[in-house]
Amino acid sequence: MLITAIKVITVILAVVLVVLIILQQGKGSDLGSAFGGGSSNSLFGAVGPADFLGKLTSFIAAAFLVLTFAHAYIQKQSNTEELFDLEELTEEVPVLPNQ
Repeated sequence: MLITAIKVITVILAVVLVVLIILQQGKGSDLGSAFGGGSSNSLFGAVGPADFLGKLTSFIAAAFLVLTFAHAYIQKQSNTEELFDLEELTEEVPVLPNQ
């Protein structure tokens, strides 16, 4: 149940992170917006989008990273299956004579 919830939240955060990264402006578009590009009068104000979206992206990325590490840790702790028996590892391998 917990693993499924972590997986679902991680996938949702990954999609939101991709959308947030696509929404952000590149470094070169700032000069164009200063000369009438129109993005300076956006929903967040003149300086707001870079700060708000940048902080939101950092928060979502940190949450994604923490959930991914938590998922890996929980999976590691719940996986107690042994792949090889000790007897299989200690068997002697016959050596073929050189021809």
